[in-house]
Parts: sequence; structure tokens; C-alpha cells
Amino acid sequence: MWSRAARRAVPAPFSVRRPQPPSLPRLRRRPGGRLRVALAASAAALLAGGLAGIGGDRHASADFARAGDLAGLHAGRVWALAVDPASANTVLAATDAGVLVTSDRGANWQATSLRGTRAWTVGFDARADAKGAHTAYAGLQEGGFARSDDRLRWTDASAGLVNRNVRVLAIGLSGIAVGTDDGVEVSSDGRTWRTAGLRGYSVSALAVSANAPAFTLVAGTDSGPPGGGAGFLFRNAGPGPTWEPLSSGLPATAVVSAVAAGPLPQSTMARPLVVGTDKGAFRSGDGGSTWTASAGPPGDTGGVPTLTVTTAVFSPVDPNLVYAGNDSAGSSGGEIYRSTDGGATFSPADRGLGDGQKNVASLAVAATTPPLVMVGIDPPGGGALIFTETDATAPPPGAIAAESGAALQTAAPVPSVAPTASPAPGGPLPSTGHGGLRGFYDRLVGWPFPLSVELLVILAAAYFGFRWYQRRLDIEGPP
Repeated sequence: MWSRAARRAVPAPFSVRRPQPPSLPRLRRRPGGRLRVALAASAAALLAGGLAGIGGDRHASADFARAGDLAGLHAGRVWALAVDPASANTVLAATDAGVLVTSDRGANWQATSLRGTRAWTVGFDARADAKGAHTAYAGLQEGGFARSDDRLRWTDASAGLVNRNVRVLAIGLSGIAVGTDDGVEVSSDGRTWRTAGLRGYSVSALAVSANAPAFTLVAGTDSGPPGGGAGFLFRNAGPGPTWEPLSSGLPATAVVSAVAAGPLPQSTMARPLVVGTDKGAFRSGDGGSTWTASAGPPGDTGGVPTLTVTTAVFSPVDPNLVYAGNDSAGSSGGEIYRSTDGGATFSPADRGLGDGQKNVASLAVAATTPPLVMVGIDPPGGGALIFTETDATAPPPGAIAAESGAALQTAAPVPSVAPTASPAPGGPLPSTGHGGLRGFYDRLVGWPFPLSVELLVILAAAYFGFRWYQRRLDIEGPP
């Protein structure tokens, strides 16, 4: 059990009276006085200009700094972070206590209506509405999918979801995809869902690798059906539920924990991809067809390839800038890395993080220049922490191309019978949609309550049925 070693009391709001500046003494006129005043004014102007020129951001900093306490989380963990595309000040956190929100870059956090339940993932729609706002989304443990227009009030949007344990989500220009304990499901509006295949697989990572000419997904899994034998990374270009195993350049046994897709660069017109595995980080520049291992810091014979990379994220405005984190499997340790060449090489980027503050569980990067980076830390002793940094040392962003979204087809047929043979290595992975008893089971556990509640109802029905049968025997049985 995770426990928190110490708790900090959250101070109550208070008001501060701004002190009045003291009256300045009258200066005596001295020889050269005007020259000295002019020189002092020039120096002050140069200093102010230099400070303003560092990234053009009053939050600019070279080190990570501790953000405010996560309201009501106590010894709980943080699982995901997401920055509002329209405002870098607004950030969502998926935690053991539900979804929390900040409107001041993490200085203060408040609970939302999604409280008292574990939230695995959060995100914002890539498409803005008529007012320029982006709908917020959350995936819950056994609670399905939720959406919010104001970041505080959330409504259920799980219609059609077969599996309600939503672990990850990926958002494109034409639709949304979620990874669950039983495959991938997609939606064009974030309200109604259809299955997209990978049934029987527990999906741990998901990314939109292309918006056009087809809505293309790359999914990572950490477990699969018996006899699946197709690896842990797959690609689907729709509209059907067929997934292609991606294995060229990846270790055969690499379990995938993170998939990140960068913005579309003008130079290659293919979104860069980085995957985090228990065998290190790997990158692809061709949509996932081939992969190469990321290199660690110069002179480091271990480097990133030997680490279990738990999370990775690109800057939304730079296809070359990607951050990756390691949580040391929950024990003391962990690290945060940065790459400025699209994931080819990584270097430590832990400025300001002390020992016990590098168990990186989640990362988020705002669409700002220089980038605002937020890191969720889950220390071994419990009690999640948030650190923020405006990375003033990041190079200027690379040029990106405008994207358009292909129409997401929502009525693709799904095979009703699972294949009996394992797919051939390197071949397409058939859908494992289920009918018959398995289909009845899927509908049972997915409607519309968690399995534990349904089991209680079934047990209660069995009990009362048994009692009725006993009474009947008492009345109609032999004397």
C-alpha cells in the first residue's frame, strides 16, 4: 500500500495589502549627476529587456519547481496530465482521487465532479468549438468515458463501450480512440463508441500516427489472449478492425508502456513516433513500419535503451522535441530525459529534481515557446507531486505542416467469430470480436454498472430464488 510520509496543510486564502512605496528624498545636484542617472536608467532598461527576452515568458526557468499540492489526493498517485491547447495555464490531472484541475499552471489544484474514482487518463479534443474551446475527456477505472465543457462538471459519455476500464486515449482531427482492457474503441464525437479490434488485448498505450489520408492508430499492449503470439505493438489504418503487428527493429519481448506521436514536420510529412518499453525507447520516422533504438547520453554505455521507459510525450509545436520518463518500477530512482532530434538521442533533463523526485509517472507539454513541461511524480513512499518547468534551453521548434483529418468511418463490420489460428509473424492480426457466450458475457459486464455491482445483484437473485424454492418444498413436500 502506498502511504504518504508527510502531509502539508493547504493554507487558507488570505489578502495582502500592497505596501506603498516610500517617498524618495530630494537629490542634491552634483557635478555629473545627470550622467550618472542616465547611465543607471540605461542599465535598468538593458536588464529589463534581457529578462524579457529569455523566451518571452515571465515563467521562464531552467529548473523544475514544485507545484501546489494536489487537492484531496493525500497518499494517492497521479496517472496522467494534459494541458489545454487554448491555455497553458489550464491543466488536468488524472489521479487516484479522480480528475483535478488547475487554472494557474499548477500553483493551485481543485477537485472536479469526477471525484472518488480512479481516473487513468485525461486529454483535450484537438478540434476547437466555435468559441475556440476544447472539450476535455477522461478515462476511468471501470467507470467508462467522461467529457466536460468547463473542466469542472463531467458527464458520462460511454454509450457503446464494450469495456469500461478505459486506460489510455488518443485524439485526432477526425475522432477519438480509447484503449481498454479488451481492445480499442473509437468515436467521432466523443459520445458514442464502436469497437475497433484488438479484442482480448489489454491496451496500455495509444497514439494517432496519422490523420490523413486515413485515421491511423498505433497501439501498445502489455498483455494479450492466449496464443496471440503477435507481439506488443500494432497499427490500424481503418476502417475495419484489422491490426498489423509492428516488430521491425523492436525486441520480440518488449512490453510497450508508452506511445507518443509528434506534430507533422514539413520535411518528411510523416509524424515521428517514439515508444517506451521495458527494453528502452525506440523511434520511427515512417509511421511505425521500422524502429531504431534511441541512444543515451554521450559516454553512457547504458543510456535510455536499458531503461523501462514508462511515459513519453512530444511538444505539440515541435516534431524534434520529446520528453521521456522512468519511474524505476515504483522503487527509489527514476529519471526524466529530453531529446531534441525526434527521439534519436536522449539526455538527462532533471534540473531542479532531487533524489526521490524522479519517479516520473506522467508528462505533459504545452503548445508554447519555450515549452512548458509538467511532470507527475509518484514517490515510493506515496503522495504524488507535480513539478513544472519552462524549458528555456530548448532549441527553436522545427517547421510543422498543417494537417487535415480524414473522415472517421463509424460503421465498420466486426467479425462475430474469433479466429482459431494464431496470426503469422509479420502478418495482419485478425479481430478477436466475440459472439455467443463470450458476447453475452461482454454485454453483461459492460451494462451499465461495474462487475462488482452486477455480481452482488446476481448473488442476491440466487439467494432469494433459493429461499423461494425452500418455502415451496416446505409447503408441497411430503408430511
